[in-house]
Amino acid sequence: MVSGTYFFRNIDRELLAWSKTENRRVLLLRGARQVGKSSAVRHLGKSFKHYVEVNFEDADEQVKALFRPGISPQEICMKLSALTLTPIVAGETLLFLDEIQAHIPAISKLRFFYEQYPELHVVAAGSLLEFALEELPSFGVGALARCFSTRFRSANFWSPRAKSFGWMKLNGQILKILFLRRFIVSW
Repeated sequence: MVSGTYFFRNIDRELLAWSKTENRRVLLLRGARQVGKSSAVRHLGKSFKHYVEVNFEDADEQVKALFRPGISPQEICMKLSALTLTPIVAGETLLFLDEIQAHIPAISKLRFFYEQYPELHVVAAGSLLEFALEELPSFGVGALARCFSTRFRSANFWSPRAKSFGWMKLNGQILKILFLRRFIVSW
């Protein structure tokens, strides 16, 4: 992929629909490693006034400590806002909790975001989540909307919207590469 270009995918349509739903649940985005879950959520984040991302694989202990029992979602957001210097405002902010499988207490907190702060847009993503979820006795299944992301497929690329976001912006370079590849294979 060319730097700075984002290719619209099927998952983007699902994320956008979720973000516009009233009474939405916290979204748990699952999928294998390196299929573009984080990129898709970051792309969605551009449609919000504010965007805050916490990656639990490289988060410091101060951030991880916010997700321990006894701390409300509002308090978590207030402290995250101070740490990231970004306002977290319901309806205006997308809070993205990435690689959530790396911090089990954060998975447990998802239910409380739905119950105590439902007006905030919250997406949690991770790979190998099934193994992490087995460690929890309960994590509020009814509080979560689930979505599964797969790898980028050629059908995503050739969709009409993908054309307008992707290869046309590249002045035909990808089209030329695809044409040459097909020509060489059939030659």
